[in-house]
Amino acid sequence: MKSIVIFGGAGFVGKHLIRRLIKNGHKIIVPYQRSVQEAKIRLLGVTGQVIPFRYSSLEDERLKSVLNNVDVCINLKTTYDRKKGDFNNTIYKFNLRLIKILKSSKQLKQFIIFSGLGVDVDKNSTRSTAVHKSEKEAFKQLDNVIIIRPGVIIGGGDIFMKRLLPIFKTSFFVPLFGDGSTKFQPVYIDDVSLAVDEIINSKIKGKNIYELAGPRIYSYKEFFNHISNFLKKTRVLVPVPMAFMKPMINIAEKTPFSPLTSEQLTLFEKDNLVVNVDKTFQNLDINPQDTLQILENIVVN
Repeated sequence: MKSIVIFGGAGFVGKHLIRRLIKNGHKIIVPYQRSVQEAKIRLLGVTGQVIPFRYSSLEDERLKSVLNNVDVCINLKTTYDRKKGDFNNTIYKFNLRLIKILKSSKQLKQFIIFSGLGVDVDKNSTRSTAVHKSEKEAFKQLDNVIIIRPGVIIGGGDIFMKRLLPIFKTSFFVPLFGDGSTKFQPVYIDDVSLAVDEIINSKIKGKNIYELAGPRIYSYKEFFNHISNFLKKTRVLVPVPMAFMKPMINIAEKTPFSPLTSEQLTLFEKDNLVVNVDKTFQNLDINPQDTLQILENIVVN
């Protein structure tokens, strides 16, 4: 049994990770700052196995004590939301402080940091820049670092599909950002959680990057057409030029009603694919599930 801290554990990916990791008897600690439903987090495991932990900042002495006695630390905090603050502060500087604390830990076996496909080459995204700088700092300061670069994650209540599906269900016309030719390689959340579980159980050491993506590559136009077909509804995809969308989203994201953020909009501008920088699912002996079947299950259920 290991002691595992998961920053961002109360979110979509975090909850799926917890459900997977508790099966091996691990003790999970979920630090949080903003309000969360503690009871629901605790109920993800048996009594006392999953512990929500409210902290004021990374300088909280109680949190430092927890981090100095943890086997594995996972950081999922790579927000797309500008309303939570400047990405350099919320992502990069947060990781700098966290890495400094973990560096003094005598017990830490692994630091697992979530990133995203292509962050090392995405020069136009301030979020990607902050994430990539965090990756490099972790490699520089710590011994056993595993970077998880997933594709767009789908399944089990993911944000991507939760925002897309209502549009397809209620509108005959569906906006297609750009010309829809940009390609991406979505991945099923259960495969991502399985990969993390295998990395921890196998006690993988050293400095590793895992690009985790599903077996199918789609253009956004193809993906949107699949959704229409699974819904058995005729939908007209309306290409919307990026030059028009960017200022609209910049204004909308300052409200609670924006369908996506300006950083998420950048996903539609460039291909989001595995480029084989290091390792993939195959290095963990995992065959990722068919995302077309997963998409159908999401749409029809």
